[in-house]
Amino acid sequence: MYRFYLNKVENDYNYAELCRVFMQDDEFETIAVNFDANSKLCLGENSFLINASGNKEPDYIKLELYRLLESLCGCSNEWGTLTGVKPLKLAYNIFEKESDINKVSEILSERYAVHNSKIEIIMDIMHYQMRNVSSPNTHNFSVYIGIPFCPTICAYCSFASAVAVESHIEQYLNNLIKEIKYMGSLIDSNSSNSNQIESIYIGGGTPTTLNPLQLDRLIESCEKYLHADAGKIEFTVEAGRPDTITAEKLEILQNHGISRISINPQSMKDDTLSTIGRKHTAEQIIKSFELANENNIPTINADLIAGLPGESNEDFCDSLKKVIELGAQNITIHTLSVKNGSELREKDPEYFRQNTDMVNDMLESSKEILKSNGYVPYYIYRQKHQIGANENVGYCKPGMHSIYNIRIMEEKQTIIGLGAGAIGKVYYPDEDRLERIANVSNYKVYNERFEEMLLRKNKYYGG
Repeated sequence: MYRFYLNKVENDYNYAELCRVFMQDDEFETIAVNFDANSKLCLGENSFLINASGNKEPDYIKLELYRLLESLCGCSNEWGTLTGVKPLKLAYNIFEKESDINKVSEILSERYAVHNSKIEIIMDIMHYQMRNVSSPNTHNFSVYIGIPFCPTICAYCSFASAVAVESHIEQYLNNLIKEIKYMGSLIDSNSSNSNQIESIYIGGGTPTTLNPLQLDRLIESCEKYLHADAGKIEFTVEAGRPDTITAEKLEILQNHGISRISINPQSMKDDTLSTIGRKHTAEQIIKSFELANENNIPTINADLIAGLPGESNEDFCDSLKKVIELGAQNITIHTLSVKNGSELREKDPEYFRQNTDMVNDMLESSKEILKSNGYVPYYIYRQKHQIGANENVGYCKPGMHSIYNIRIMEEKQTIIGLGAGAIGKVYYPDEDRLERIANVSNYKVYNERFEEMLLRKNKYYGG
């Protein structure tokens, strides 16, 4: 057991997160202490003092711990000291302070020990966004709507989703539309509110588990109560599972002018799909793309996961090349995240520490393949328990990025969250601060406590 004593550190959480990149939970302990210069501390074997006295900035304290961990474990991490989910936000904060984009690379390297491979991704995304994306208008907002149902639960998933049951879906949808209506009334009644919707994202779960009539009702409620013209704003509907996509549903999306859908294969290898709990085939994925193109959906996103059980780099690259051939304009490359509560984590809690070298190869290969086919990286985020402490990167054909994905990572815009598992965030620009407003995650509890969900909306959006 390694013990890291953190002197003059008020909260050891971020330091413990950094230790977890290198060690299992039972291999280390972080202990916040408060010793002055005259105190005597007797350190036992495998115990170390990280001294924050002398007005050291937290960044440098964490860097000192990182260098110690590198020495103890004989390895490094390409993201250096960074453990948060939004590395791009840090890069922009540096840029705003220094007013020099070249300083961003220098500081990420020297102060945060980020490797050049990750700095290159950050800089590519910053350059793309600066050239192609307008600054966030703090008077505008985005809307996230959660549909917590799927045909099956994937082995790596811990989202608040359930296997679809028709009677449950109908009850849930009725309440969700009531919440949308209520939110619309709050917006309308606020006379000082000149805000406009910039984007709507219907996610999940799998929204296309709704039947055609239900899907039509949901989109109509957004148009009616939120005054959202689906044909004039970015309006995304996740259609992640090919076994839920039909010509009738896609025709409904086309009729409403939906601009973007996600068809998320995760892999184009049938054996892998079966292993992770998917009940569809690669052939059904191909058919879904064909249907979407026939219905003239302007932008199709596809998600792939690096590090799925049993896959080689060759398998992963083959899936990526097939998705490119199918014509996806957005492709998001996820590193497998083995979440708490997932089937995969229950079987092997340390799975995310395995196959790091191969996953690194997958990510490097994906970058080369996508760039050679005209895609550019446009947003990035990280999650806990990702293999190799890596990242998720969204690539797009130039000009075909998702503004919702960018705004959610910027954290400089209000996001209204509707439905079970939805997390809203109110942005206060004068303080550059977000306040989180979360609905309950379980759809049954959402139905039971529905009035409470409305009261939460009234508190933050009611005037």
